[in-house]
Amino acid sequence: MIIILGAMLTLTLLGALTLDKKESKVPEEVIENDSQEENTVVPVTFKGQIEDEYGVAKEVMDVIVSYMDAYYTSIFTLEKRDMSDLFDNELMAAVSDKAVSLLIETRKDYDFDFTMKAAHYDLKVVAYEENGDEYRVDILEDDYMSFSFLPGIESKTYEVENYFRIKKSDGVYRINDLEKVQGYYMTFYDNAESVEDTDEIYVYYRKQLKDMHAYNDEVLKVKAQKTPYTASKSFVKAYDRDKAVAYADTYYHERNKDWYNFTDEGGNCQNYASQCLLQGGIEMDFYGEEQWKCYINDPDYDPYINEDETPEGRTRSWVNVGYFYNYAKYNEGKGLVAEANANLYYAQPSDIIMVGNGGLAHTVIVSKVVDGHILVDSNSIDMKDYPIEAYTYTDIMLIKILGNN
Repeated sequence: MIIILGAMLTLTLLGALTLDKKESKVPEEVIENDSQEENTVVPVTFKGQIEDEYGVAKEVMDVIVSYMDAYYTSIFTLEKRDMSDLFDNELMAAVSDKAVSLLIETRKDYDFDFTMKAAHYDLKVVAYEENGDEYRVDILEDDYMSFSFLPGIESKTYEVENYFRIKKSDGVYRINDLEKVQGYYMTFYDNAESVEDTDEIYVYYRKQLKDMHAYNDEVLKVKAQKTPYTASKSFVKAYDRDKAVAYADTYYHERNKDWYNFTDEGGNCQNYASQCLLQGGIEMDFYGEEQWKCYINDPDYDPYINEDETPEGRTRSWVNVGYFYNYAKYNEGKGLVAEANANLYYAQPSDIIMVGNGGLAHTVIVSKVVDGHILVDSNSIDMKDYPIEAYTYTDIMLIKILGNN
């Protein structure tokens, strides 16, 4: 099989059923996990609030919650739970198993504790359909995770899309299909046509990620520790990192109504990052071959594309990951001064990071650097203080923002 590198999109949640209202969170029962330091207790369920205006059948929601709890227990403890009995489709069971295994084993590769101290998920039902013994449930999932290596910080992920298809057979409800729109899951979901394919994809990505982590540890980290960062380009106006991060922290899960929102048109990630840069003092650039601009007359209308040297319309670089990369790398003269392909471990708050598998497909902005751990904010998927090490992307690239001319 030729592995086709999978779809992504960032950066997640589910809960217990109530009709037409929210159910309050977390049960009191817990169990101990002796493998974690200080015997961190592992909740029996991680469900928080469930918002259900559709009246999903209890038996259907129960199997969804069972899946979510097994998934959460696995990533909380880094000990995978067997979820095969929740599926009636062998391929989908294998997709889920290998996706979660990849996530867990990749996190165990690090030399710090990637288990969690606390976590829960919420979910909102956004579509529901019954057709005989088959059920379609579309869910938006919010995650809240406190990783052991980041004391005092809660990493949040919002509105992860989950498309469950449940079938009832011989009185038992099981998952027939699950499309979980997160990069590590979609890699398997989009490309596996057989159980054997999931094995091949797993082996491929385990090697790619191991190689990347080894290079990061043995080359990039060592260089960053030995040699302080020195700007490779001159600039006239310094970048206001505090203002850029403050904007990122304000709009990671909101959308500034002064700007057109591209969330439903391929994603808002680069649009959001561009707004952060603008807030940090990087000026729109409508000069020369490489431009970066978005002049808005009506936030309800997508500004037309204009590559002419005029302060009108927008350029693709404002909203598109690849085009912005080219702008950051090749722009000279007026506008942004940046260093593309910089050492990841020179990252500072408000720098830009691009991620993907076999190419760059998603943009995030650095929110914090804590004891060498890089945390990011993003739109589409909406994330706050999410550790870059938690991704399973094989391509992670820093764009070092220097200033403005």
